[in-house]
Amino acid sequence: MDLSHRDLAFDEIECSGHRWCLHCERTYERGKCRNKDGLQMCPYLDCDGDAVIDALDWAKIRSHHLEYPEFPEFGTRYPMYG
Repeated sequence: MDLSHRDLAFDEIECSGHRWCLHCERTYERGKCRNKDGLQMCPYLDCDGDAVIDALDWAKIRSHHLEYPEFPEFGTRYPMYG
């Protein structure tokens, strides 16, 4: 698998194998994305989140939400707040 633009740009210590999208608050497997006009976007078709700058490692989200599962369910929204 080729490295994503995010993996090339950021040296992240935590790596859960999943990313969380700031725009749609859903998760996806690390390395998955949707290509749109040369940009790597969140893989959910109804989301306009950028898979480079709008994605966080799932471990980071879980560190603030211990109730969230270690392995997130695809398509489920995991709100950061409230």
